[in-house]
Amino acid sequence: MSKLSSKGVEQLKTNILRILYDESPRSISAPEIACLEIRDKEFILRLLKEMEKKHIVKNASTHFSRKSTWTMTDKAYSKYKELL
Repeated sequence: MSKLSSKGVEQLKTNILRILYDESPRSISAPEIACLEIRDKEFILRLLKEMEKKHIVKNASTHFSRKSTWTMTDKAYSKYKELL
């Protein structure tokens, strides 16, 4: 697998935010995002966890659920809405 540049990773993160914004208020799983972005789910999950540390996205599933679903935080949603 080829290595992505930092610019490519940032573009993927932007695309993930667009998908989460479009699907809002419904939360979406990493495999669904991976299918839309044509990337493997482990890579998408890693990006989602990086974005969670920055308080851009949040895990919307329950603590005991095996399948995690993701959504934008309220603050990130309002900022993204202002940009559009």
